[in-house]
Amino acid sequence: MSQMFQPAKTERRVEAFVATEEGRDAVVHLLRQTTLDSNATVHTGTLQTMARLSGMTTFGDVMIAELGETSLAANIEAVRDIVADGTEVILLGRENDVATYRAFLTAGAKDYLVLPLDATGPLPDILTSEAIPSATKRTHGRAIAVCGVSGGVGASLLAANLSVAFRAGGERAVTPTVGLLDADLAFGSLAVDLDIETTSGLFEAFSTPERVDSTFLQATMHEVQPGLSVYSAEIEDMSLLSNCEMGLSGLVASLKETFSTTVIDLPRRLIAEKNPVLDVVDDLILVLAPGFGAVRSAGRLMDLINRNAAGAAPRVWLVLTQTRRDAGLSAKEVAGALDLPVSCALPPCASDIARAYVKGTPVQSLAPNSAYARRVAHLAQAMCKGHDADKVRQTSWWKKRA
Repeated sequence: MSQMFQPAKTERRVEAFVATEEGRDAVVHLLRQTTLDSNATVHTGTLQTMARLSGMTTFGDVMIAELGETSLAANIEAVRDIVADGTEVILLGRENDVATYRAFLTAGAKDYLVLPLDATGPLPDILTSEAIPSATKRTHGRAIAVCGVSGGVGASLLAANLSVAFRAGGERAVTPTVGLLDADLAFGSLAVDLDIETTSGLFEAFSTPERVDSTFLQATMHEVQPGLSVYSAEIEDMSLLSNCEMGLSGLVASLKETFSTTVIDLPRRLIAEKNPVLDVVDDLILVLAPGFGAVRSAGRLMDLINRNAAGAAPRVWLVLTQTRRDAGLSAKEVAGALDLPVSCALPPCASDIARAYVKGTPVQSLAPNSAYARRVAHLAQAMCKGHDADKVRQTSWWKKRA
């Protein structure tokens, strides 16, 4: 599964952390093919051992690390932390599936090799070559995730209507094509809300990611309107949920190649679990009710985004919704508590929203002149222009209040 390329060779220092004989044999084979034996140091341990030492010692130019029994999510986090310090990491693992491979490469690993390593076949020159260029996968479009900081705030509703607003452009054309992804793979509701059949191609995209291109997406997504295509399906075998969710980042990267704008209905759980999909998201909309609990949850999510971002954190936008009144905080009070402006306050439009749900049509299309639709259109236009809050703030709201 390794990527083949032929850059100029330069001798570099190699270190390895391996815990099994198969891991050690793999390192020996890799070293022999590059005649770097004298420049290599092999330690006993795993990727997690290396992660604990990161920042405490100086590593070699290239590090080989065997994966232990730690969970995929923990290993993804370790890779992200290590490569953030400028270290190149080659992983040795036993999971032989494309989703795992892509998850680790998205996290920043240079390569992932499956144990036991086939010593009889040719291997790419991954020790003496330069790092794989980050531009190997072009991402032209923009990915916008919509996340409700609590249940019942209308995040899925906003995602669907914002997609229509980006496609229509409100008062002017904003983008020619839009992809809408329901990232709640267990209980997503966008297919029901839009009165369409679930798109089974979504899980085919996870199982065969090498096939995903514009032709595949056109054939497997549901085009609800000209220029607006949707992925929304519910997984049946819950044991596969974790692996599928780890493939979200690769899928979003493919969507960004095809669509000018990709809107993602993102469960907040994926932020808490440090899913790598946030590494390919450009903007994150946090939808919250005007209550103290919602403000606290938004603050926690913003802190998690700051701590977990492998590179630049996504730009955060606050949207206040009146679907729940809660404590009735004003937009100014919410902005002051979170040290971030409220970009949009969605008005209560229960009758228009109910009628849209019954007809399976977004409010943006059914009642474009309603107060809700106008606010969403203005939000889409504002997001195209950008705002001053390019990064999430470092101060937590409860610390600020203290």
